[in-house]
Amino acid sequence: MILEFQTDFIPLITTGVKVHTIRFGNRWSAGQSIKFYVNVGQDGMRKFWPDGVAQNVQNIRVEVSHGTPVIEINGRQLSAPELTEFTHRDGFESPGLLLQFLDGYHGLPFVGQLIHWSSLRY
Repeated sequence: MILEFQTDFIPLITTGVKVHTIRFGNRWSAGQSIKFYVNVGQDGMRKFWPDGVAQNVQNIRVEVSHGTPVIEINGRQLSAPELTEFTHRDGFESPGLLLQFLDGYHGLPFVGQLIHWSSLRY
């Protein structure tokens, strides 16, 4: 399946900084082919990275509780150090920027899937 990314994420993916992505819904499962694209359905649509495989897919919930970002993966809440590391591995400089991004697309709380194309797990 195609995964579309904003162009800002391309260098983070190609350098190995961004090793997973968060997606709304429940469409993905481990073993599915990943096709990395930008500008899907538009002029300039292009593949920017070789095909990969969804090594693992985890359930994710993102919300704010008492002003603090909360991320649960497969029902387990990430600790503060894990939250910082997770945010970086998803291509954001801070948990606040990740929350702002998700809130702008789907609102909070956000429930979806975390798609890994590396062996990393939480």
